[in-house]
Amino acid sequence: MSRNHKGSLGYQMMKALQGIFRPGASRHVAKQHHRDAALITGINTIRSMSADVHQFAHFIREHWGEVRHLSEVRPEMAQAYIQSLKERNVSGGHIGRVCASLRKLDAVCRKDGTFPKDAPPLLPLRSAEGQGGFHLKPKPVPYTEGQAGAIIQYLEGIDPEVANLLNLMWKAGLRVTEATYLRAQDIDSENRLIILNAEGNVNRTKGGRPRVVEYQADCSDFFAALKNSAKDQLIGHLFVNRRGLPDRARQKVRQACAALNIPCLGTHAFRKAFSVGNYHQLIAQGADDRQALLATSHQLGHNRIDVTRLSYVPKAEREKGD
Repeated sequence: MSRNHKGSLGYQMMKALQGIFRPGASRHVAKQHHRDAALITGINTIRSMSADVHQFAHFIREHWGEVRHLSEVRPEMAQAYIQSLKERNVSGGHIGRVCASLRKLDAVCRKDGTFPKDAPPLLPLRSAEGQGGFHLKPKPVPYTEGQAGAIIQYLEGIDPEVANLLNLMWKAGLRVTEATYLRAQDIDSENRLIILNAEGNVNRTKGGRPRVVEYQADCSDFFAALKNSAKDQLIGHLFVNRRGLPDRARQKVRQACAALNIPCLGTHAFRKAFSVGNYHQLIAQGADDRQALLATSHQLGHNRIDVTRLSYVPKAEREKGD
C-alpha cells in the first residue's frame, strides 16, 4: 500500500486499534501500574471493536462520502451513528459496546496524533452532557438446585466433560472461561480454595484480576476427583479441549433444557446458582444482607455489591429469609 493511500476508512480505524492491542496482557496489572488506559488485551475485544468501527466507517461513507481519512472524522458523525442505532431499535447492550469502541478509537487517535489532543470528543460522556451508557436489563435468574442438578445429570451421559465444567461453575461460581482454563495446581484441597491467576492471566479471569474462591466442605470429593483427573496432562489443565469448550457447553445446555423442559438460562446461570447458595449460607451463619452480598461479591470477583444485588442474587431470594 502506497504512502499516500492509507486504505479505506474502516481499514484505517482497524489499524489504529491494532496499535494498542497487546494480546495476553492483563488489564488488571495494567491498571495497577497506571499504564496506558487505551490498551486492548483480549482477542475477542479487538475482533468486536474492529467490527464496530468498520460499521461506523460504512455509515460515514453513506452519509459523508467525501471523508477519506481518519483525521477527518468528527463528533457529529459518531453521534449521528449512535442515533441511527437507537432508531433501528438495536439492543442497548450492543449500542453500549459500540460507544465503548468509538471512545477507544477516539483515545488512541489522540495518543498517536491523528486527532488534536484538544479536539472535542467523538462521544462526550454523560458528565459532559453527552450520551450516557446503555445496559441490558439485569436478569438475576439462576437455575434452581433441582434444575442445575438435572441438567448436569442429563449431560453426564452425553458429554461428561461439559457436565464437569458446569458442575465446577455451580460449586465455585466461576465464569465459563475461568472454569475452562482451571488447572490442578489452582486447587488447594487442604484449605478448600481455588486460587485464580496466581501467575499471570493463566485462568483467563475478567480483566486478568486474581481471585481466591473458597468452596464448601461437601464439595471436597468433587474437587479432589477433578484435580486427580489432570495428573496425566503435562501442563495440569483439567479440560483437554479448551478452545471450543465454552461454546460446546452453551450448545449442550440448550439441548439439555429442551429435553428436560427447563427454561434455558445459559451457562452463566450456574454461576448465579452458586451466588444464591453462597448468599443463603452466609445468612444462615449470621451475616446480615450487606455482609452476605459483600462476601458473595468477593467470591465472584466483583468489587461492588450492586453488581451482585442486581444481577446475581435477586430481591426475591434475599427476602426468603425475612
